[in-house]
Amino acid sequence: MTRTTQILSLLLSCQLLAISASTHAGLGSYLNGAGATNRALSGAGVAFAEDSMVIATNPAGILSLEKDGWVLGSIFLSAGQTAYANTPAANSQTNGAFVFAPGQRRAEPDVPAEVHGVFPVPFGAIHHRVDERNAIGLAVYGNGGININYKAFDNPNCPANTPQQGYLCFGDTGSDIAQIFIAPTWSHQLNERLRIGISPELIYQTIEVNGFQLFSPASSAPDKLSNNGHSQSFGYGIKAGASLAINNKLTAGLTLQSKGYMQKHQEYRGLLAEQGDLDIAPYLHYGLAWQANPSLTVLVDYQRIYFSKVKAYANSGSAPGLYGDDNGPGFGWSDLSVLKLGLHYRVDEQITLRFGYSDVHKKPLNQQEIINNLISTAVFDEHYNAGISWSFNKIDTIDLTFNYVPKQTINGNNPLASGQQITLSNKLASVDVAWRKAF
Repeated sequence: MTRTTQILSLLLSCQLLAISASTHAGLGSYLNGAGATNRALSGAGVAFAEDSMVIATNPAGILSLEKDGWVLGSIFLSAGQTAYANTPAANSQTNGAFVFAPGQRRAEPDVPAEVHGVFPVPFGAIHHRVDERNAIGLAVYGNGGININYKAFDNPNCPANTPQQGYLCFGDTGSDIAQIFIAPTWSHQLNERLRIGISPELIYQTIEVNGFQLFSPASSAPDKLSNNGHSQSFGYGIKAGASLAINNKLTAGLTLQSKGYMQKHQEYRGLLAEQGDLDIAPYLHYGLAWQANPSLTVLVDYQRIYFSKVKAYANSGSAPGLYGDDNGPGFGWSDLSVLKLGLHYRVDEQITLRFGYSDVHKKPLNQQEIINNLISTAVFDEHYNAGISWSFNKIDTIDLTFNYVPKQTINGNNPLASGQQITLSNKLASVDVAWRKAF
């Protein structure tokens, strides 16, 4: 097989991966990095490249890679979400109050892709240097990774004209969203120090929401509010990046991700603001890579995600409009800021170690938005990551990454029942496995 045929064959494999991938997520979750090597650094590395998956972090990065190559792998992710409601004083409730069922319940995933609560999130990429100044590539990856589903249970707190099942009285309560990105890439060397890259993105998204019929009187389209199966949407975006070698030890990187402009979800136009619009939030990502010595590289990155640009995320849950209106209720998220730190240590020709830590220092969710975020994963706070790679010859490498997010909680008062406090909690663990090949 010629190199050209091999490249075309692997590009087709990446396209097939995109079609078969099933990246399930609770509304609003974002993976911390792309690819096993980058996620071991907790998503730091906008100024650093190790394999073709750098396309998803900074499209300029593929020109930093010494050889052509590809990578295929998957995240195997398990999360635990719980909701707890206390018992308010009976004499504190007014007529029309809605008291959440007291006690604690755990979300149970309910999608075909999961096996015993573990979700696979496949990814793949390939790149090829055309000449000294140009390289091309393709990456296929998902955004998200967690399904939220609270199973139905007998709920005597519900109004008599409802099934009286589940948190919101109409059975299972949850969300499932899948997003797949296909990103062809071109990178160009402008001069000895500066590289630029661009990735136009084709985006596929599906969404399903269940259990929200209780809010039908507050919806602009009650029949398009909830329990309408999976709604599909296609969209597009663009990612641009740059990499600047400041000197022989220090490199700076910058990536700009546009909003993902998606078709409206007609089956949920009575729920999502702007008549079913669920665009993907844009972000800014920049950082530094310092080669402290031939074996050790230190990475410091900063990322800002602009949820305020998407009304379904940004609108308050107590917004005055009807669900589905431009000014209708949303998740009440503000913009998010995250600091990412990574250590890359090459032990020898065969073994490489990576360590990462990230911290969300400006969280997007406040206590007043607790109810509508019952079916979102909110945003995880601290991430701890570690990874190891083994190159068993000059062209084949296996990557293994471990990711741990300790339990985080968000507390808030039930706006529909005075004196009742609700606590949402999240925790997560994952293992990433990938195979890289140089040629």
